[in-house]
Formats: sequence, structure tokens, C-alpha cells
Amino acid sequence: MKIINIFIVIISSVITLFMLEIFIKIYFPQNVNGYYQEQNNKSNLWVLKKNYKYIDYFGNKKILYESGNFRNRITAGKIDGRKKIMVLGDSFTFGEKIPTHDTYVYKLQNTFNDYFFINSAVPGWGLSNYSRYVEDYCNEFKPKKIIIFFNTDDIGRVRSSSQYLLKNNKLERGSEPKFDAWYTKYQNKPIINFLLTNSHLFYMSSRAILNFSRFIKFKEQKELVLYPYSNFKNNYEVEETIQLSKLIFLELKENAKKCGAELYIIYSGWVNYKKTSFHNNPTIKFLFESDDFFKKINVKYFNNVDSHYMKDVHDNLQKYILPKNYHPNKLGAEKIYQVAYENLKNFLK
Repeated sequence: MKIINIFIVIISSVITLFMLEIFIKIYFPQNVNGYYQEQNNKSNLWVLKKNYKYIDYFGNKKILYESGNFRNRITAGKIDGRKKIMVLGDSFTFGEKIPTHDTYVYKLQNTFNDYFFINSAVPGWGLSNYSRYVEDYCNEFKPKKIIIFFNTDDIGRVRSSSQYLLKNNKLERGSEPKFDAWYTKYQNKPIINFLLTNSHLFYMSSRAILNFSRFIKFKEQKELVLYPYSNFKNNYEVEETIQLSKLIFLELKENAKKCGAELYIIYSGWVNYKKTSFHNNPTIKFLFESDDFFKKINVKYFNNVDSHYMKDVHDNLQKYILPKNYHPNKLGAEKIYQVAYENLKNFLK
């Protein structure tokens, strides 16, 4: 009798898990086919996967990230002979946590339809990544123009990247290390890998455990940290990072020239750096001298900090960001589109 009861419990548990699996697969599908980014085999640079679909979540909303053959978040259909524009940036430009049609690159694509916008922006990127991506892929894609949406942590992220290094005041090419987080050890075990790539229930449970551990780790953070956040310890680190960044900009200009592309750099003006208190933030310090620097190296640069489109963003930031998140919402993306349109209308029409 005892054996029969155990058998009934086992069968009931299996049926329950099976039903849960079906329910989650239908109503809360998970990304069992992996992550939407990968490291390339050229410099270990994190890039978007080709021709890939990934479902992200924000609250109870599902957001589809769909990539194309150019390692780009899709903004248009076929090229149809249109001139290509390579667009680079970080999570703002990628459009993290918002639908494709709300991103400002999608809006630019619909406005300047004679061009094909290749939105290859990747969340977490900075200046080093932009330059290395142009070096790795510009000759392959052959764009006519390269537009970089410069953001307020792009210089700070140079210090945490090993794509370029400063040696004896000269630029030295490096590469990113291969990704090896603690959970990859478990993921590479056959049974764990099988469950992660086949079971929506197991994937969701693993994700919930990971998110809970992150919540415990950061539970003492009492307020939202808004852009920018890359503050350094001392002025030496700031100046060294700016020096390295200027050399990377020169490398970026040269790489664009080698593949016959015109280079444009746009600072949307999202943060009014003229009124910040982030004294040890290298990007903020660089922005104060950015107009003179880009004029000196002859790169077309648009600084929108004083744009009337950005005034309300500066005064009412919470209105333009996702709740409990510093990324632009639909209204914020529209603001960046408006300033970008004003910058580009004379060059693209």
C-alpha cells in the first residue's frame, strides 16, 4: 500500500509539472534558445546574433527583439538598393525594454526611407565597442554613413573594456576575454543544458532564482541611480580615460574612412551635463570640451544639450523613462528622434 501511495505521488507530481510546462509555454514563453547576444570570433566583441528572435520582459509586458542579417535590430524590410547607414549606440539606441516601433532608429528609418538603417547597437556598449565594431564589420556591410549615438557613459565604459589599451601614451589594440560566468559551469552539464534549452518551466524557475539573488544583493540600494553613473575615484583616472578615448575616436575616424563611410556623432542632450554634479565622471568632463575636440579632428558632431526638445526631459526626467528604469520610454525615444531628425535632415534628404 505504501509503495502504491508513493507511486501515486510521483505520477501526480509528473502530471502537475507537465501541465505547468504546457501552461508556461503557451502563456509565458521563455527564451529557451538562448541569449540574443554573442561574442564574435574576431575580437570577442559582444554583438547581436543574426536572424534571431528573443522575448524580453518588462513587468507583465513582453517585448520582442528581432534581429536581421547585419546583426541589427530590424527596423525595415528588404534593402531594395537603398544606401546603408550603420547605427551604433548602447541600450538607448538599441531600444531596451520598448517595442521596435517605439525606438528612435525605427522612427528615423520611416522618415528617411531612401536609406536602410542598420541598428547594430548593443546594450552595455561604449566607445571602445563602437570603434571595434566598425573595424570588424564596416568592410563587410559597406555602409555609406555611420551614425553613432553618443551617450553619457560611453567614455566611462572605456575603462572597463579591454578592446583598446593605453600604453606609453599610445593606443594598443586588445580584445575582450571569453565570457565565463559561474552559471556556465552548470549550463555545460548535459542534463542542465537539456533542461535550459527545452523546458520553459525550468528556464523560468532558474531565471526567478537568479533575479531573487540579485534582489538580495542590491536590496540596500534605496534610490534609482540615473545616468550617468560612471564616477571614478580621482582625477587621474578621469584624465587617463579621456586621453584613451580621444585616441579611440581618432581610430574610429580612420576605420570609417578605410571603408568609405562618412562619420556622424550625435549627443542627444539627454543629460544636461552643464548642470550635473558628477565631477569625476569622464564622459561629463569630455562633453564640456567635445565641440572643440570634434571640430579639431574634423568629425561631424551634433551636441543637442541646449535643444528645446530636451528641455522638458531635463526638467521632468521621470516622465520620459520607464518606471524604476533609466531607459527612455516611448515619449523619451520620441524626444531623441526629434533632435536626431533636426541633425540629419539636411544630410539625408
